Amino acid sequence: MENNCMGACESHEHKSGDLSRKAVLGGLAAILTGIGLTSLGDTAAEAATSYKTSVRATTITVGSAKTVTVAGKSILITRPTSTTYSAFRRVCSHEPVTLNSTLRSGKIFCAEHAQSFDPNTGSPTGRGPARRALTKYTASVKNGYVYISI
Repeated sequence: MENNCMGACESHEHKSGDLSRKAVLGGLAAILTGIGLTSLGDTAAEAATSYKTSVRATTITVGSAKTVTVAGKSILITRPTSTTYSAFRRVCSHEPVTLNSTLRSGKIFCAEHAQSFDPNTGSPTGRGPARRALTKYTASVKNGYVYISI
């Protein structure tokens, strides 16, 4: 028998290779610290904040977009398919330039950079200087209104 719980459990009778709860949690804490996830409390709470917009889901037709302000941010809500709503920060990922408020040829468009973005994923498409996707937020429909989680 091996004592690998270092006095943290009531029974010190463990089979070889058994890990105590303390050892598992300690290892998990070390991993999370290593990848920078130790202060998830406030960040996770902020990320889970859902805002009801004034936009009725039916007012966004398939292949179009609407602009709203949520938590002080200008957000572009797109409807790539009849059942999909996406939301993006209305700022180009190349440089801080405001994106068009309507889609151009079915794409999110930055007139400053002649850059288009996929209305579902926010990934850059076609030619243009942007290499990163737009900042994407979760969009959902509840009781007929579009909600954005930031």
